[in-house]
Amino acid sequence: MTTPNIIDSAPKPESLQLVSVQQTPSLTSSYGKVAASVIRPRNPIAMSLPGTYWQTTAQISRELVDDYNSLFGASGTVGHNSAPSLTAHITAFSLSTAMMAERDFPLPLLGMVHLQHKVWHMSDIPIGQPLRIATWAQNLAPHHAGTSVEIWVQIFDPTTAKLLWQSMALYLSRSVQLPGAQQLERPARQQFQPPPMTGLWDLPKDIGRRYGAVSGDRNPIHLSNITAKALGMPGAIAHGMYAAGRMLAGRETPAPYTWAIEFASPMRLPAKVAVNYHQADDRQFVTGWDARKDKLHFAAEIRLY
Repeated sequence: MTTPNIIDSAPKPESLQLVSVQQTPSLTSSYGKVAASVIRPRNPIAMSLPGTYWQTTAQISRELVDDYNSLFGASGTVGHNSAPSLTAHITAFSLSTAMMAERDFPLPLLGMVHLQHKVWHMSDIPIGQPLRIATWAQNLAPHHAGTSVEIWVQIFDPTTAKLLWQSMALYLSRSVQLPGAQQLERPARQQFQPPPMTGLWDLPKDIGRRYGAVSGDRNPIHLSNITAKALGMPGAIAHGMYAAGRMLAGRETPAPYTWAIEFASPMRLPAKVAVNYHQADDRQFVTGWDARKDKLHFAAEIRLY
């Protein structure tokens, strides 16, 4: 059984300088800033994180939840009376992206690789009500393929200050090295042995555009072969968080619960993704792989508190 190997980390926003954002820049605006940075490239030596803690007020709209449910076929209490977990990520993602698109962020957003993602869904999240959203970066660290960084998000009830939801996303920049860092060896991995297939996802070539229409994440590498190849990719790939939403669909319960996903290889579009769901006590493990080549795409888990 393949299980996600999620790093053991805890949020550390203390002592960071608060940056209050009245209106979060759109993802399109942030990607435009990233495109401009190609003309003015950053230093390939990462020095330090900016030490800021970005915060804004937003809400998970009913329209977003309805569009999300239409895409993933989510059903049950979650998605009707409370927000699906991934809609919290979608709502906060533009704030995190705006932070990473700033010139003082040491890693270039263009070419950043999403390695893994963990969510603590601590309490049911209301739909259409104000939420306080905070994001920051921590633990800039050497990686065998470059430099990694954790991007954290926390979502609070603004009236009670209760923490409702938090996430940690681990990203890799292959183009930047930490000064003085020793070259790490690539960790040994066991050869992937596909488990019994319990389902098959048939991902059409436009699924990147469809998820982008719901999430607002219209990164060119997901939209078409033409736009992906313009950025040096062999072809369009599905969003990693689409895999997260697909594996969660119909399986979310009222809070609290956690979920995590580790990405192994991109899902080239169109794709046929074989999946295996395996229940073990309070955890459900989910594995996804290329149905034609037996190549691992992701390993994930959903766990009740």
